[in-house]
Amino acid sequence: MAKVTRREFLKSTAAASVLAASVGPHVASAQGKEIVMLGIWPFTGPFADVGPLLDRGMRFAIEEWGSKVIGRPIKYISRDSETKAGAATRRVEEAIDSEGAKIVIGPWSSGVALAVTEVAKRRKVLYYFSGGTEEIAGKRCHRYGFNWAASPYTAMHVVMDKFMEANPSAKKWYLFVSDYAFGWSVEKYLKLAGQKYNIDFVGTDRAVLGTREWSGFVGKAAAANPDVLCLLTAGQDVILGIREAHNFGLAPKVPIVIGWGVGTEDFVQLDAKTRENLWVGTNAYYTVNTPVAKKYAEGYQKKFAVPPGYAPSAAYGMTRLVLRAIEKAKSAEPADVAKALEGWETEDWPGKVWINPKTHQTVRDYFFIRCKKADQMKHAHDYADIVASSSRPLMPDEFNECKDIGSL
Repeated sequence: MAKVTRREFLKSTAAASVLAASVGPHVASAQGKEIVMLGIWPFTGPFADVGPLLDRGMRFAIEEWGSKVIGRPIKYISRDSETKAGAATRRVEEAIDSEGAKIVIGPWSSGVALAVTEVAKRRKVLYYFSGGTEEIAGKRCHRYGFNWAASPYTAMHVVMDKFMEANPSAKKWYLFVSDYAFGWSVEKYLKLAGQKYNIDFVGTDRAVLGTREWSGFVGKAAAANPDVLCLLTAGQDVILGIREAHNFGLAPKVPIVIGWGVGTEDFVQLDAKTRENLWVGTNAYYTVNTPVAKKYAEGYQKKFAVPPGYAPSAAYGMTRLVLRAIEKAKSAEPADVAKALEGWETEDWPGKVWINPKTHQTVRDYFFIRCKKADQMKHAHDYADIVASSSRPLMPDEFNECKDIGSL
């Protein structure tokens, strides 16, 4: 199978993204009735390659609604988070003040999201985020903030349970962990899930986002003689860690497990040999077999010639739920939309979802996938099979730090 680079993956639809830039009517007569939705995405910085995909997913959902909801035009605007808390919060504040934004979706980094959610709380705008930190629906919870991704507790139990079912003798795990809110949360709950199987975590190396040199980390991991190399990292750190593990000869002999992966966005950068013995936990994969997911994947591939990964699917899924909640509330006022979302049980992407009214955590399936060998692939994007999915177990109350979600 031919290797597809991330540059080619994005370039293939650059023209379509430019054409979509004018989503939402901008006529003066409708100005007072517009519903302004902000996508705060990383167009520069460590996640710059993901920003256009997130933007694309949000636009795709809005276009499905014909750029209108409850009879009012949607004005979609986007701003660059830069993967910096200061830049993101400043731009969210500016969008609220100058554009009248009342709905904010994004960004991508959990660390930046923790700053943005505080702006949403103070300014009383609806906020939806998809990420691995437990704090959005934990000790930073509030009535205007929601998390779309599976809880890290659920996600890491799915990964550990399903991998150990298939590999019961793999007791020695070595971890690479992103040294910020996302990495800390998933590490905490992976180690908790591992207690059931008496996992011996023989080493843990933490790295700042954007680390470029991984040979030292991989050398230490190889010396520990692990049964599993588990990556709890993000962005290009994932790709570089996998490639270095193969260069060193550690993989594919030792399986690599990505605890919280993006799927397609990573797979396009790795050839089939480098994907061998790669297992990935993820919030989204394009072969999810639900009505909304199937229709979305078909439409997305028709438009962009590539399957959607986690990033556009998350932006799409969050935007859909917000638009449906506006319809449910018959109002776009943040407080009304928040009340419409709270406790809602419905079918959407990725299937059955329930929004816990006590925490605003979206309870939904998390997926565990295994990559295929080259001779198993039926087409260029046939990267992996979903081997398990689950929304259980739910986080016990003793781990939930959202003790009082507050008032509107």
